[in-house]
Amino acid sequence: MFRLTSALMLCFVAGRAAGETHTVMAFSTTFEPATVQVAPGDTVTWHYVTGYPHTVTSGLPCTPDGVFDAPLNGSNPSFTWDVPAGASGDITYFCQPHCAIGMTGVLQVVSEVCELTRDDIEGPYWLDGSPERSNLRDAGETPLLDLHIEVLDQDCVPIPGAWVDVWHADASGDYDKSGWSYRGHHYANDAGASLLETIVPGLYPGRTSHIHVKVSGVAPDVLTTQLYFPGFPENEWDAFYHPDLEVTLIDEDVDGNMTASFIFIIDDSNTCPADVDGDGGVGVDDMLAVIGAFGGPGPAGDATGDGWVDVEDVLAIIAGWGPCP
Repeated sequence: MFRLTSALMLCFVAGRAAGETHTVMAFSTTFEPATVQVAPGDTVTWHYVTGYPHTVTSGLPCTPDGVFDAPLNGSNPSFTWDVPAGASGDITYFCQPHCAIGMTGVLQVVSEVCELTRDDIEGPYWLDGSPERSNLRDAGETPLLDLHIEVLDQDCVPIPGAWVDVWHADASGDYDKSGWSYRGHHYANDAGASLLETIVPGLYPGRTSHIHVKVSGVAPDVLTTQLYFPGFPENEWDAFYHPDLEVTLIDEDVDGNMTASFIFIIDDSNTCPADVDGDGGVGVDDMLAVIGAFGGPGPAGDATGDGWVDVEDVLAIIAGWGPCP
């Protein structure tokens, strides 16, 4: 099985795709579309179609600001511009010869948005208290699956130590209802990443192949969802399948052994950061956690979320003492 390096993982982006290309057509007196939503790293290409020679000139209507200025005519039929890092707000532009008659356009720079991962039905077979492990394989069962996981928050920031609980059917489509076969939980590393080593589940009656997952970070909320596999014919009639929840296939050999990835985006808005043990209140156990981790890096005992445990965390525990809101 191939292994996915951390550098390659950076290529998998949640939400909108990075580096999109947008096309604007220049007609006799109009840019179409006149308004385009872009993001830093995107490319915009203007194409000359009809009319007298035009320009693509940045600035408020009829007032150049020097960001870009290019001819657009039969001799120079296109102009391409890359939206720079750090760009924000509206980038207005116009055609100098035709600005006065309304030949203007706007590039609306939008921030990268991480869309929360869709939830899905828990199903009947979740068991609390699974063993801590990220390798769930039973000897001899195939096809193998290496699933590279990342857990990010709603701001696209990795969640160190995120909790990931997994359960699924065996190669025959059967669940272990009394033991821990193909069940386990583990924690992401400091970069919010982990590797799940398991198998591609068999077909449970009435369902396509799927993996059940629960994920949580600092906040008490838990995402419950399922993961699916691209190209499985059973996806078409499975009532719970959704393409948003498909893993990204990286490699598959002739025996069906897979390497894949998935990025979980969860709402990790912590409304009670001093509750470091996650029991719904701030008390003695939280203070003991701070004392035990005092003078070191988080996340254990880090009641302020600044990455370090010190006197500020002690003060945060005192200030937040009592039930969480």
